Amino acid sequence: MSERDQYRRLIRASELARWDFCHRAWWLQYVRGHEPANPIQLERGKKFHAGHGRQVHKADVYHQLALWIAVAGLALLFIAVAIFWIFM
Repeated sequence: MSERDQYRRLIRASELARWDFCHRAWWLQYVRGHEPANPIQLERGKKFHAGHGRQVHKADVYHQLALWIAVAGLALLFIAVAIFWIFM
């Protein structure tokens, strides 16, 4: 493949994801032509990272829920104090 053809080739989303994850690994595989020496470990790592990503997403959802509950609690407290103030 000539250098000109190399710049014209189709870039897939999986390749972009690999570049985003590790620029050096992308360069070694797609520019230098080296294949990963440990595909089993790489697959385990991908599964681990996917599981970790799900946990982080779940933690973010719980954090947002906690904030909304806190806001609702403060609103109820404000209403209770206002009612107490009016009828006192």
